[in-house]
Amino acid sequence: MADVVSNVTDRGVPVSTPSAPRRRPRRRWPWAALAQQAAAIALVAAAFAYLGTNITRNLAANGMTGGFGFLWQEAGFAMSFSLIEMSESSTYGRVFLAGVLNTLFIAGLSLVTATVLGLVVGFARVSAARPLTLAATVYVEALRNVPMLLILIFVQTVALRSLPVVREAIAIGDAVYLSNRGIYFPWPEPGQDLRLALGALVAGCLGLVAAWVLRPRTPVLVRRDLAATIAGITVGVILLVVAVLNVDWQRPVFRGFDFRGGAKMMPEFAALLLALTLYNAAFIAEIVRAGLQSVDHGQIEAARALGLRDGFIQRRIVLPQALRLMVPPLTNQYVHLIKASSLATVVGFPDLVAVFLGTSLNQTGRAIEIVVMTAAVYLTLCLGLGALSAAWNTRVSLKGR
Repeated sequence: MADVVSNVTDRGVPVSTPSAPRRRPRRRWPWAALAQQAAAIALVAAAFAYLGTNITRNLAANGMTGGFGFLWQEAGFAMSFSLIEMSESSTYGRVFLAGVLNTLFIAGLSLVTATVLGLVVGFARVSAARPLTLAATVYVEALRNVPMLLILIFVQTVALRSLPVVREAIAIGDAVYLSNRGIYFPWPEPGQDLRLALGALVAGCLGLVAAWVLRPRTPVLVRRDLAATIAGITVGVILLVVAVLNVDWQRPVFRGFDFRGGAKMMPEFAALLLALTLYNAAFIAEIVRAGLQSVDHGQIEAARALGLRDGFIQRRIVLPQALRLMVPPLTNQYVHLIKASSLATVVGFPDLVAVFLGTSLNQTGRAIEIVVMTAAVYLTLCLGLGALSAAWNTRVSLKGR
């Protein structure tokens, strides 16, 4: 031992006695590194102070004042689409809120549809069916190598504007009508039946969730283990059918120069949703394919040799390993989707950039405040997605000893 000294007694028996404790070396503070960091912080603070002083001087020279008081002024314009009530007497603060909600709505809906389509195409790329794999490959390579702006313009100018006029709209089952003014579809009427239908819808969803929770978890499938799952699926589907049938649907009917009743999807909204979905689904499909193919095929063959069923192999062996590689690039693609939703200005959809960074800035001239608020919204959304991805990675990361 390094911390003991061996002594020998008169009988020749060695005795170990503790030695004096070692002194710990004095900790030396990295003064040079601290000085460099302090100098860097001082330079950044000086740069911001200079910019702030310069901006204040220029505003004063032009007779302008800064601040966010304009948010309580009347905007004087209406929006063609808004999730909240908007009118010409609404304030710029309400315009900002409506723009944020529109951005969240189109980005969130596009995220869901692109993910679903990307998963389907990604699994098709690793399918054993050769025609399916070829079709998925053509889709991915065609859309992934084309600018999204080009896809957006093509969808709006070619796909949607080529639709017939309202009077000659394309009918799908006498319920959905496609025209160059938009897509018309049935919409439930408010009332007692709608509340009952919503209750049945919630109960049906709970039944499907129960079927998922009670699904067989054993490696080898036993038929009696499927009883609870089949019962949950049956009850959930029945309740969903009851919910749809009990709703009093208001169908669109052509009267005069336009359709009356039902709901209408704006062509600008449809073009942006379709472009975001098609473009981002191609990248998500490649991420899914790479994640699935990253798992060693020998593990799958070994699991099948043990008699494990394919569903259990995909859920417990393939997907947990593939998700570790899929989540970080998926998060990056979701961040790109959120930022790409600002292309709504190209097609005229009133998102945050169009109505706040565009119209509101032109009317008020408050460029600094409006740019900062708009950037803060996108920064918050992207950083939130990054934080969720980091939390997921921490949870599923391999723990070393």
